[in-house]
Amino acid sequence: MTLDALRDVPVLRLEECSPNVSGLTLAAYLAPEELRPAAAKLLGKAYFLEDVSVVEVSEGFLGVYHFDHFDAPGRIALRVLIPKDAPELPTISDIYQGASWHERECRDFFGVTFAGHENMTPLLLAAEDAEFHPLRKGDKALKSLTDLVPDGEGGPQAGDVAAFLAAAEESEAPGTPSDVTGSADGHESDEVSAT
Repeated sequence: MTLDALRDVPVLRLEECSPNVSGLTLAAYLAPEELRPAAAKLLGKAYFLEDVSVVEVSEGFLGVYHFDHFDAPGRIALRVLIPKDAPELPTISDIYQGASWHERECRDFFGVTFAGHENMTPLLLAAEDAEFHPLRKGDKALKSLTDLVPDGEGGPQAGDVAAFLAAAEESEAPGTPSDVTGSADGHESDEVSAT
C-alpha cells in the first residue's frame, strides 16, 4: 500500500525501506512544489501526520515529514531539501491542521519559514527572541546529507544532493492556500493534480 500512496507524485528519489532498520517503509525526496500535492495525496489515503521537523545539514535545511496509517501501518517520510539562503518551505497546515504547531516550532528553532502559513508567530520562544534560532549549528558541526541516512534506507546517493538543491532553487514555493490539492476532512479532492 505504501508505494501506491504516492502514485503519480513526481519524486526526486523514492526508496522502499526496512522498518526494522529505519522505522520507515518508504522514503521520498521531493522538490518543494511537490510537497503539498504529496501531503494531500496521503491525506486522501487516510494517512495521519506524525510530525514535521527540520534537519540542518551542510547543503541546507532538510524538511522531514513523517506519516503513518492506522489501518495499514507503514511509516512514510517525505523529505525536502532547501538552500540556506532561501529557508522557506510551503505550508501543509491547511491540509493537515496539526502541522501548524510543528511548522511554527521549526521556525522558532531553525528560522525556516512556511509560505502560506496563517500564523508564523513564535510558538515557544519569547517575542524578543524571535530572530534567535537555538538549534542552528555552526558550519563545522554540520554533516552532509549523504552522511546522515545510509544508502538503501531512504538515503540519498552522493549525486542526488545537487539534483535536490537544483529542484529547490527552481521551485516557486507555493504560498497561498489556493493551490491546496486536498481537503482537511480526509477526502481527496477532484482537484488533486500530483503529476
